[in-house]
Amino acid sequence: MQKYDAIIIGAGVAGLVAAKELESFKLKTLIVDAAPEVGGRLQSEQYNGFILDHGFQVLLSAYPMVQKHLDLKALNVKPFKPGALLFNDQKKIKVQDVNRQPSALLGMAFSEVGSFFDKLKMAKLRKELLSQTVEEIFEHKDQTTLAFLKEYGFSQKIIDRFFKPFFGGIFLEPDLETSSRQFRFIFKMFSEGEAVIPSGGINEVAQQLKDKLKNTDFRLNTQVLKVSPNNVHLEDEELLEAGQIIIATDPQKIIPQLEGTLSWNKTLQVYFEGPSGALNTRFIALHFKKGGLVNNVACLSAVQASYAPKGKHLYSVSLSKDPGLSESELQSKIVAELHGMLGSSSSQWKMIRSFKVSKALPRIDQVVYERAFEESRVMDGIYIAGDFLLNPSLNGAMLSGELAAKALILNHRSS
Repeated sequence: MQKYDAIIIGAGVAGLVAAKELESFKLKTLIVDAAPEVGGRLQSEQYNGFILDHGFQVLLSAYPMVQKHLDLKALNVKPFKPGALLFNDQKKIKVQDVNRQPSALLGMAFSEVGSFFDKLKMAKLRKELLSQTVEEIFEHKDQTTLAFLKEYGFSQKIIDRFFKPFFGGIFLEPDLETSSRQFRFIFKMFSEGEAVIPSGGINEVAQQLKDKLKNTDFRLNTQVLKVSPNNVHLEDEELLEAGQIIIATDPQKIIPQLEGTLSWNKTLQVYFEGPSGALNTRFIALHFKKGGLVNNVACLSAVQASYAPKGKHLYSVSLSKDPGLSESELQSKIVAELHGMLGSSSSQWKMIRSFKVSKALPRIDQVVYERAFEESRVMDGIYIAGDFLLNPSLNGAMLSGELAAKALILNHRSS
């Protein structure tokens, strides 16, 4: 039996970044994952020439860990337009970032998204957050995002028309119960950078991290049953020996003492092939009808042409809840809700497939940007990594992998 300096359970970005750090210290490392390929929650698949990501996932270019660990040029990322299209049965409102599109200033001054004072407060908030470091942002008073927005003075109109559909879609919960620290962080990231998608799908992020690993072994399609000091027990009763172990996946089944400590926000996403039209744009379209099923619509092929076969358009529709309908019923209900935006082209919308993601984002009571790396250790020689330890984001997942690796390396040096 080969003994490794470290075994990492989980081939998502947390595990891959941890392995990258361990390689820099020349530690012999093995990554084990139950899935057939790397990526964890970042999964994409090809379907009749379309690229379908599991869940509506975008990459924020301003994330510090993205800038540190990824080559965005090699990923051939393309950005969404800053701003959004807002709509319900009666209204269509375009929101644009006047800081990047000064020509939109006059139109935004009269926009029905909110009051004139809402727009002044938006500019004020943006300026405040751009002047603060991410560490400072996470030192602010912790409250719900909704409570923060009201306390800051935003009107109910802009909360209902913009903040709830936009950030509710990001947080995967419609009531904005997510920490205001997380809201400030994400708002800052959108203000500093762009929301982009890679040409090959979101899984390309994980593939690029994997390709950077030159001396790490992989065992995919391999289910871990439990861990004990220096050992990883596989479901087929095989035993793997390691100096130390990082659990970079949901640890609840692997460490029984953690059972029930982690819960998740879910999402239901539906892909459509559709014609050109009002939604064939690089803006994300937000549906602000009260009680509506649709949260947002994005024409991914308008951003990345590679997401659809030539001459076709791929639309991602994210829902605010799972209505428990059959696929034909789901298609009918979505198209009916979008009819005002689709017009006569409604009949040309064809549902490709849907994805139910039960573990889309972790729910976290106390979000932080970073912790002391020693806090990654849960018992002798065993560490955990994942965005659930910090804040629910790709940045949080990557940083947690770094921190777990640092704790392991420190212990390896001292042993």
